[in-house]
Amino acid sequence: MVKRWNISNIRSEIQKITFAGTDPRMDGFFTWGCKQDLYEILWFIEDELDKFGTYSELEEELLKKREQTKLLRALGKQ
Repeated sequence: MVKRWNISNIRSEIQKITFAGTDPRMDGFFTWGCKQDLYEILWFIEDELDKFGTYSELEEELLKKREQTKLLRALGKQ
């Protein structure tokens, strides 16, 4: 398989939306549109993930790490 995408570029594009949507000089009308775009991307990705099978322990481990990271961030440790 040839990987025809670049995760850094994808992240960069998403960060552009976040930067625009958190700009304190912008009003809620504009920033709400940015957040809507992120929701659309999230939902699209969720739909795409539903097309995959489950990768047992590998996937479980990855998701567990993600939850731990989110918990630590919420607790202000990271």
